[in-house]
Amino acid sequence: MAATTLVLSLLLTGCRLFTPTPQKLVMATAFVPFALLGYAVAALAWWAVRRLGVRGRRRLVSTGALAASLLGLAFHAVLAVPSYAGSHASGRPALTVLTSNLRLGLGDTREVTRIAERYHADVVVLEEVTPVAFAGLEPLRDQLPYLVGEPFGGARGTIVLSRYPLRDATPLKVFNGAWVMTVAAPDPFSLVAVHTSQPWAAPLLWKSDHRSLLWNTTLATRRGPVVMAGDFNATLDHRPMRDLLALGLSDAARQANAGWQPTWPSDRDATHALPFGMGAMAIDHVLVSKEFSAISTRTFVVRNSDHRALLARLARE
Repeated sequence: MAATTLVLSLLLTGCRLFTPTPQKLVMATAFVPFALLGYAVAALAWWAVRRLGVRGRRRLVSTGALAASLLGLAFHAVLAVPSYAGSHASGRPALTVLTSNLRLGLGDTREVTRIAERYHADVVVLEEVTPVAFAGLEPLRDQLPYLVGEPFGGARGTIVLSRYPLRDATPLKVFNGAWVMTVAAPDPFSLVAVHTSQPWAAPLLWKSDHRSLLWNTTLATRRGPVVMAGDFNATLDHRPMRDLLALGLSDAARQANAGWQPTWPSDRDATHALPFGMGAMAIDHVLVSKEFSAISTRTFVVRNSDHRALLARLARE
């Protein structure tokens, strides 16, 4: 067990460091945070082996494995620290953003509406909005009257609902739907609504979608503050997300020290969900430029959706 756990943890570390392109390794990269637990288990197991009093070559191997486990544990602990510790903004938010994937339109639109109402969402980014789901959003559309995007059958309906006027909306070349626009809030900003393809079902489209986000990001084409929100189908350990962060964006959950906050899978009644609605990976994000600072983020189970909704409360710097 000690050897297997260490090997699997080393594999995840390699995925984080070397950006593999094979499909299965891209999927494995989504589980990089679990390497921290893996190294902790491996370190304890190899320490126990050494305590058994092994001699000669076996003791040398166990010592080396223990050292590797401790180094891996330290490396992943450093990666995890910003999600748990540090200073962040506080007080009343200047902007509240909600994003939710409705799972082919099956997600409970009444629940999404209640969340948006209760937490006074200013901008709501929704993915996989079908015509039927769109009809169910009528109460929310009354509250947030400005709209960009259209419902669509399947997974390709990405829409934005806003308290403030939405101007200069332009679609991006992202298969499941993405839009860039200006939100005419009291302090205007650019918004990018995102829904990329899945790396498992469509790996080439996934790469193409993220290239489109990177090449067309408003950080490169516009001046001023930027918010990107939606289902990126990627964790912060995937290279495409790290490339976006390298442009000067910050992940709101990490910035708010929200800790482990997975968004998929969610509802135990939804297809592919883990027992008790446990999540495995954070693939829905709100990214912000330096003009914003996250106060807090929170996730919510939306009945019949396999994604948790993500709410970000943002201060304006």
